[in-house]
Amino acid sequence: MSGAARKKPIEEVRRRELIEGAYRVFLEHGLGGLTTARICREAGMSPGLLIYYFKSKDEVLFWMVRHANRVIMDEVVRRMKAAANRWDRLMAIVSGNFPADLFDRNTANAWVSFYAAAAHDAQLARLQTLFHRRLASNLASCVDPLLDGAELARFTLGIGILIDGAWLRKGAAGVEMTSADAIGLIESHIRCSLGEVGVARLRQMPS
Repeated sequence: MSGAARKKPIEEVRRRELIEGAYRVFLEHGLGGLTTARICREAGMSPGLLIYYFKSKDEVLFWMVRHANRVIMDEVVRRMKAAANRWDRLMAIVSGNFPADLFDRNTANAWVSFYAAAAHDAQLARLQTLFHRRLASNLASCVDPLLDGAELARFTLGIGILIDGAWLRKGAAGVEMTSADAIGLIESHIRCSLGEVGVARLRQMPS
C-alpha cells in the first residue's frame, strides 16, 4: 500500500473530527464563538492541525454548517422512509426538523447566528438557499397531487417560515416550547391549509 493510500483515511478522520468538534462548539457558542482554539480543543488537536487539514477557519465553518444541516436531514430522511402514505410523509418532514434531543435554546440560538451571518456571507447564503430549496422540494413531493403553481409555492414557503420561526422563538428567553408543541402548531396550520378532505386524500396516497 502506498504512502498516499495510507494517509488519505487518516486525513478524512482528522477532518471529520475537526468538523464535528466545530459543530459542538457551534451548538454551545454560535457562529460568533467558533474560534480556532475552541474548535481544536473540542477536537483534541493542536491549533496548527486545523490549517494543515483545512485552508482556513472559514472552510471549517462551511463544512460544519453542512454537517449541522445533515444531522437534521438524516432524521427527516429516516422518518420519511417509515411513512406509509403522503400525509405521514409530510408530517415526517415537519417532525424531523424538530428532534427532541436538539430542540433546545442553545441550538436554536446557534442557528439564529447562522441566519444572521448568511445575510453578509455569500457562501453561507448559498448554503441557506440550498437548505430552503431541499425543504420546499420535499414538502412539494407530498402535496403536489393537491396543489400546484402559486398555491404550491405559497404552501411550501409558509411551512418553511413556520419551521424557521419555531426555532427562532425557541431561542428567546423564557419561552417554554417543546418539539411536540412546535410540530403540533405546524400540523394545525397544515390541516387548515389543506382542509380535512385534502388530509384524507393524502392519507389514501402511498408514500
